[in-house]
Amino acid sequence: MTSVLTPAILPAAELAAARLDGDLFAVDEGWVCADEPDRAELRATAVAALLPESASSGRLIMIGLTAAWLHGATDAPPWRHEVCARIGERASVRLPRRFLLRELALTEADECLVGGLRVTTPTRTVFDLARRPAPGDRELFAIDSLVRAFAIRPENLADSIRERAPGARLAVERIREVSAQPPLTR
Repeated sequence: MTSVLTPAILPAAELAAARLDGDLFAVDEGWVCADEPDRAELRATAVAALLPESASSGRLIMIGLTAAWLHGATDAPPWRHEVCARIGERASVRLPRRFLLRELALTEADECLVGGLRVTTPTRTVFDLARRPAPGDRELFAIDSLVRAFAIRPENLADSIRERAPGARLAVERIREVSAQPPLTR
């Protein structure tokens, strides 16, 4: 497992100096050796380092832009990480202000493991982002990236997501639009 350095491990001044020397690069609020490739497991380790020990029980599932970032659909982590607990798996944990906790009706098919963290699948992540009332540029870029990287089609949503879920038709229509357009660039 990759080690993500934090001010709890090394003083912030040493971490900043190592970054200036080119020895470290930032991954969310953590720091990693410069020769370490940026990959999903590394990002998951950085998010896990932000969670309190009481949240390590495995009940939390990363969703939304956090899941998109963990799947590699965006370059930078979201300012506020989105997490959820399944309805019935109530998570009574105090999270840092950078986390937004929700309860959602998810099935086991809606999630996967990334670096030891529970994360919504790319298809479920696209669905959740595409059904937002007014997705911003980051959401649209993440949708586009996930649709292309994981070959997600509108039919995938109809097959794998409950069609009665709020915003399901909107999500399918947005995926159809994204699939018909050239890739978005930054």
